[in-house]
Amino acid sequence: MGPAEATFADVQKLIVFFLKAWEEAGPGAFGFTGATQETINEIASEEFLKERLSKRDVKMYFVEDGGNILGLAVTRKIDENAIELSGIIVLEASTRKGIGTELFEKVISSAKHDGFGKIVVKTEVLNQRAIGFYKKKGLSEVGKTRENVEGRPVDLVVLERCLR
Repeated sequence: MGPAEATFADVQKLIVFFLKAWEEAGPGAFGFTGATQETINEIASEEFLKERLSKRDVKMYFVEDGGNILGLAVTRKIDENAIELSGIIVLEASTRKGIGTELFEKVISSAKHDGFGKIVVKTEVLNQRAIGFYKKKGLSEVGKTRENVEGRPVDLVVLERCLR
């Protein structure tokens, strides 16, 4: 079936997914840097998800099996030319099955369809698994940055790929 774009009808499944992903990964996991149980409870709330899904510059894509979400990708429009892939999360039991690749390809096809010329990804400098994944997908490291995440500085690698 392939990845689908999330809608308001998917909110309950998204809540279950976020809570399960957090439970599996925990606060020390890459991608959850700086997150707390309080943060996750907010992100996994019906209000937060409906607010996110109502924004025209944010899109969520998911892969599911039997009504359960196994992986999720979230994008955010930076400007008229660029889109940021905020992240791909795949449940631990579903890793190494191509779900991340399916989600990434859906993000790329959607971004091209929407007229974006560039995709940007930021990930923790120590997250070699993600950096390797994105480089295999044609992104190149263009620099490093430090951002404040939940009150603490986090060093990030910035990767980009031209879509035209």
